[in-house]
Amino acid sequence: MSVIEASFSGTLRTIGMLVLIWLVLRWILRLQQARKPTTTRTNDQRPPGDVRIENVPPTSSGEPRGNVTDADFEEIK
Repeated sequence: MSVIEASFSGTLRTIGMLVLIWLVLRWILRLQQARKPTTTRTNDQRPPGDVRIENVPPTSSGEPRGNVTDADFEEIK
């Protein structure tokens, strides 16, 4: 069985290769994300940041319909 010696230059070379691989993968993923078409909701023509409150009546079981998320609020006096 051979013994593998660790050297300082070998350690730096390994770290450098890992950083280089990480940078290349990050670059490839950014290119793929840039190629994706941006999906926007066609039925929602509000400007970004505009907020609206919709009344969604509950079903007969008491559960709200659709994709509704409750939000906590703090009352300011």
